[in-house]
Amino acid sequence: MLISSNYSAGSTGSRRGFTLVELLVVIAIIGTLVGLLLPAVQSAREAARKSACSNNVKQIALGSANYESARRKYPTSGEGKDNFGGAGGGTGSTVGTGAGTARFTGTVGSEMMNVNSFFAQVLGFIEEANLAAKWNYNQPYWSSTNNLLAATKVNAFMCPSNAITQDSFGGTNSSAAGSAFPYYGRTDYMPGAYTDISSADGTRSKNNAYKVGALSVDQSTGTQSVTDGTSKTVIFWEDAGRNMQTGGKRDASIGGNTTWLRGSANKAVKIATADADFPTPSGNDCNLKDPGLAATGGSYTAATATCPNRWADPDCASGVSGSPPDEGSGSKQIINNNNSPVGGPSTCKWEANNCGPNDEPFSQHSGGGVYVGFADGSVKWLSQTLDVQTIRQLADPSDGGNPTYE
Repeated sequence: MLISSNYSAGSTGSRRGFTLVELLVVIAIIGTLVGLLLPAVQSAREAARKSACSNNVKQIALGSANYESARRKYPTSGEGKDNFGGAGGGTGSTVGTGAGTARFTGTVGSEMMNVNSFFAQVLGFIEEANLAAKWNYNQPYWSSTNNLLAATKVNAFMCPSNAITQDSFGGTNSSAAGSAFPYYGRTDYMPGAYTDISSADGTRSKNNAYKVGALSVDQSTGTQSVTDGTSKTVIFWEDAGRNMQTGGKRDASIGGNTTWLRGSANKAVKIATADADFPTPSGNDCNLKDPGLAATGGSYTAATATCPNRWADPDCASGVSGSPPDEGSGSKQIINNNNSPVGGPSTCKWEANNCGPNDEPFSQHSGGGVYVGFADGSVKWLSQTLDVQTIRQLADPSDGGNPTYE
């Protein structure tokens, strides 16, 4: 009993707490551990976003390949050049007939645009069958039938790593006013329309170096036009990071500076003036800019401009041309050109065409590169250090080159 009593007395003595110094030491240790773990957590999150972006590219590339398998031709890029010199006749005529079919040489003509964007064409092949079933492929996206559908936020068309572009940069969609998503849906990917980089010296030569991509707006031959091989031909590029709603250079009305086309019996047909299915756009609101940036010039107006960052706009396609400051001396970097600082250096602000993410391959991924979709349905990572001529060869489906990119 005595021993038990002594033990009990000892157990009820005063308890010693932590001193201030000990608390500070513990806090410092925890802070150090958090500091060490945070970069790892951020890196893991970016790895997950990067993987999701790669999966998007894979889904779209496979959708394009399945489209070609079903229809024996690829979906068109949406944008192109009218090099027929009027040989195809006036409005309502089939493009590609007559003497003007030699489209790879000589002077590049005016703009030519498919009524449907590349992304609208592949909707039914990327698990967006419900949206595709409602889409009227005889009408542009701003028509009363399609306009509300164009406000759909399609996750497969957006890269999660893009921390610059906001939903509002797609522009307000009047048909979706009051809804949870009142904007036009965006895209962070760029269908390849052409390349105009010279094989001789890497300079940009808009006429002599112009080579149409595999998704030519007037093509009808599918894989037959990809003579280099489908595994060596890029059909679309990641282009994420537009920091504004960039107004396009194309005119979205018949009679402007753009020839509009629609598919008919596997042919590209010019849309006739006063076509009931092709209404004049109204309130397209594509001249809206980031208020922190100076407005840029152009021949377009707010009501009729095309809008390159909308997935439903055929002008979301573009050519691979390189940075404007390098046009005369030879492109030094195609992928992620002028990527620092955000918004671009004074010599190549991103509101200027082909600067940074404005119609050129671009991303915010760690590791410095972009994901691209190939004509065979595969997805590859291309480093921003990749040689300019290799990129040119990947963009041209019939140059006879054998590019090495891995």
